[in-house]
Amino acid sequence: MSEQPFSGEEKDPLAPEPIPPQPSGEPSPRPNSDGIDSQEVMRGVAERITRAAGVEKLEGFSFSEMFSEVFKKHSENEVEEYFTVGTSLTTPTIQEVDTRWPQPWVFFRTFVGAMVVYFGFVIAWRQFQNPNLIPGLIIVGSFAIPFSTLIFFFESNARKNVSLYQVIRLLFLGGILSLIFSLILFEVSSTLSLDWLGASVAGIAEEPGKLLALFLVVDNPRYKYSLNGLLFGAAVGTGFAAFESAGYALLIGLMSSNPDAMLDVILQRGILAPFGHIVWTGMSAAVLWKIKGTQKFRFEMLQNPRFLRVFGMAVVLHMVWNSPFELPFFGKYIALGFIAWVVIMALLQDGLKQLRGEKLSALSVDEAAGL
Repeated sequence: MSEQPFSGEEKDPLAPEPIPPQPSGEPSPRPNSDGIDSQEVMRGVAERITRAAGVEKLEGFSFSEMFSEVFKKHSENEVEEYFTVGTSLTTPTIQEVDTRWPQPWVFFRTFVGAMVVYFGFVIAWRQFQNPNLIPGLIIVGSFAIPFSTLIFFFESNARKNVSLYQVIRLLFLGGILSLIFSLILFEVSSTLSLDWLGASVAGIAEEPGKLLALFLVVDNPRYKYSLNGLLFGAAVGTGFAAFESAGYALLIGLMSSNPDAMLDVILQRGILAPFGHIVWTGMSAAVLWKIKGTQKFRFEMLQNPRFLRVFGMAVVLHMVWNSPFELPFFGKYIALGFIAWVVIMALLQDGLKQLRGEKLSALSVDEAAGL
């Protein structure tokens, strides 16, 4: 059923949670010295991005509010409880689900812990030059930031119906399957004489390859929400990104006479990881899950214009990422990452709206039943 517009003083119960008003005494955002309101400019750019992707306008999002828990004190028990969700016994009812914007914080702790281990390997390598340290250095370095980003998506799955076991399973199985499918598609692209695209052909081969790996979970009726798709896509993208980075690091380590070249590759690819494969696959999967809903997957769903717009954007972002075009100070990657994350946040907003609608219906049923 299509949604009817609200009028007068009526308030849409499915509308995103508004940003709280600023406390009195705090100045409102002011234009800069050129008379330009930077926040308005950013909102305008974000609106153009969401319009191009065919997703709803991003509203009610506050960066400072969303990440307000990152630097607050949390106990180890809280961390453990955070991960004990998603099983038949620990999945909350829809009435218990918090449909406000998530406030993730465990991802940052994961990042800090992973970086401590990684730099421990770096220090040990520089001190002792022992080759036995290289596998750990490559593995930890390649997974540290991608896995921390994946934990962000795990925390953002507000329905809390996916266990960490399922996420890890998809990370490894989906990661290797997506690599195999992508290599097959690279072979196909060679037969189609697409070599003129150079490195940009990766967008055409790798994005469908990662999408194919999602067939591991696409028809599981338990995971019907678009936020589930967002998490699953991020898991496959994480596996792909980490395995690919490990491969590049090993290759550079074997070919270069300078050991620091391998560390440079690990560090650079790690820093850029949250702006690439993880978000590209998350975008496509979230829209596919939105279209699929409770239905069985059908290939016709891949022809849906909503899916094609977002998937097409992921392919184009990937192709431009791999193109020889560059901007100073990693400007190209920052710009492409910004575009992808705006779409991700819009899809997260839409996923929360989906949960809010289901929760509202369930509460109405309970109220009618006198529960």
